[in-house]
Amino acid sequence: MTLNIKKTHSERLMPLLDRMLTESGIEREELGAVAAAAGPGSFTGLRIGVSTARGLAQGLNVPAVPVCTLAALAEAVPAPGTLICPLLDARRSQVYSAIYRRADSSPHALETILEPAAISLQELIKALQSCEQPVVFLGEGLHSYAAQLERALPHMALLAPAPFRLCRAALVALRGRRLLEASPRSSYLELLPRYLRRPEAERLAAEKKGGSDR
Repeated sequence: MTLNIKKTHSERLMPLLDRMLTESGIEREELGAVAAAAGPGSFTGLRIGVSTARGLAQGLNVPAVPVCTLAALAEAVPAPGTLICPLLDARRSQVYSAIYRRADSSPHALETILEPAAISLQELIKALQSCEQPVVFLGEGLHSYAAQLERALPHMALLAPAPFRLCRAALVALRGRRLLEASPRSSYLELLPRYLRRPEAERLAAEKKGGSDR
């Protein structure tokens, strides 16, 4: 179930999970694992999602799988050999992004070309230009940067339509299942937020003390 809202995650998440299980006719005790988008993304949203998933996994004694939000987005593109670039707006003149390639041979896994990072759009464009082939862009960052990408990569940029700009729950579940197959003993202790950048409050505190922004 996917609900696209800006606030009240903490109020809506548990009722939504309960409704999903009820409508599916599945008891909590039947769950074999829990997956959660661990980041990058909204700091508050990540903390709520990860904390909920850790609690469920610990209480049910099942594996907990941390899923990179960018990799989950990339799972929406199944075509072998395709370059895939998920994009989230990180603000402060940066984006959260990575570059993946869908392997040609079965099981057509995602290969990482550029590791997930918080970088400037110019740095990302430079990395993509060196790839010299069409690339599929998806993610909410397209709302802010689609025009710039088309100008900078006129013969390469393929922009996903609106439905593929959200990190849907089904994509997180799909990615989590594939990761679980590779590491079936994933513990809830390993499920931690992956911010890729300091939270704003920590950054400001460091600046006041004369510290680094990293």
